[in-house]
Amino acid sequence: MQSQNTETTTSTSKMINPLNFIISPTSPPWITEIPGKIRNVLLVGAALIATVTFQAGITPPGGVWQDDDLKKGHKAGHAVYSDQIVAFHIFLICNTRALTSSTFLLLCLTFGCPYFLEVLIAAVSMMGTYGSGIQCIAPDESVP
Repeated sequence: MQSQNTETTTSTSKMINPLNFIISPTSPPWITEIPGKIRNVLLVGAALIATVTFQAGITPPGGVWQDDDLKKGHKAGHAVYSDQIVAFHIFLICNTRALTSSTFLLLCLTFGCPYFLEVLIAAVSMMGTYGSGIQCIAPDESVP
């Protein structure tokens, strides 16, 4: 009877937290818990990287065109840097990778904390905002 209780408890705990399969923190198997000071340093670093990369994506290097000039082939609001197609693609790819990986690290470090759901909603909303911002400043042909 006790073994059935244990199996029921184990299966119930898996069902209660389905996010374990989606967001599972990656760490070396010999480390079971991250010390508080290291966790705080990682949280601050990941938050700073997320902030800087979000801002760099929304306000790209060189800024955005302020007016339409059909002779030169640019529209107001598009990134000036997008004229250099290969360099702009590299910038977008690297910036987006840095933003997503730092956001994922923030989610991993806050997983299991009392306000994790709020952090998850904020992260998903921020990624949606970033994506729509990139669509606004990048010409259609330059978004990979």
